[in-house]
Amino acid sequence: MIGYSDRLTPFLLHDSDVRGRFVRLNDTIDTILNRHDYPEPVSKLLGELLVVVAMLSSNLKSEGIVTLQMKGNGSVPMLVVDAVSGGDIRGYADLAQGAAADIASLKHITPRALMGEDSYLAITLDMGDTEQRYQGVVGLEGESMVDALNAYFRNSQQLDVAFKLVVGKKDGHWCAAGAMIERLPNESSTSEEAAEAWHYAQAMLHTLKTDELLDVSLDANELLYRLYHEQGVVAYEAKTISTHCRCSRERIHSLLMSMPEQDRREALLDGKVSVHCQFCNTAQEYTPEQLSL
Repeated sequence: MIGYSDRLTPFLLHDSDVRGRFVRLNDTIDTILNRHDYPEPVSKLLGELLVVVAMLSSNLKSEGIVTLQMKGNGSVPMLVVDAVSGGDIRGYADLAQGAAADIASLKHITPRALMGEDSYLAITLDMGDTEQRYQGVVGLEGESMVDALNAYFRNSQQLDVAFKLVVGKKDGHWCAAGAMIERLPNESSTSEEAAEAWHYAQAMLHTLKTDELLDVSLDANELLYRLYHEQGVVAYEAKTISTHCRCSRERIHSLLMSMPEQDRREALLDGKVSVHCQFCNTAQEYTPEQLSL
């Protein structure tokens, strides 16, 4: 799709402790969501998480991975998205039996209604072999994904954040966009001036309209200038977001060969071992000879 799509743009507000990220996804999210025939509410929820994981990927170092996972006991027992340092994102949703009918019967659709009463959100940050792995977990709260994310960052990270997320369809194709701002903690963050800057940044974020967010002809720099020109904003170099599943045939073969021989034999069905990847919805098949059996 031609335009300013599939990009992440970090930004910083002048003379304040507020930084942010803007993401617009078109071809990427359309590819991911069309790999599965999800009910529309599930596609929209998965799309929102894909926007969020793209935004969080801006802090990744080389070999880093950030994963967002929601689990519950409802119509959607699990939903997973992740992003690597190069900007590749992927994701999928696991549906319970009869989920489509159950979801269609819901009068009020929220993340918790889809995921179930005991559902939770987990964010895992793995910066590579030399860094410590971190995970934060909170129960799903609120009426929207934005409410759940605000609760996560407030309770698990002790950070003030604000999000704006949009997922929809244009000309039959999925598209999505979002912005997040974050109040960086420092000695001046408790001052009255810093508090006013934060409240102003939040108020302006919430004025963003769906059409503005999804308009691929509107450059992120122009959009951010419209939003924060009075306060002043610096937009940094945009980063391309794409989708690429890491389930290569060679990688899966290596994983299978690391299993005990008896386990490989027990995995044989109709003379072959088939491994299905939920992320890209493809299967790889291996003969006994290829698995040294």
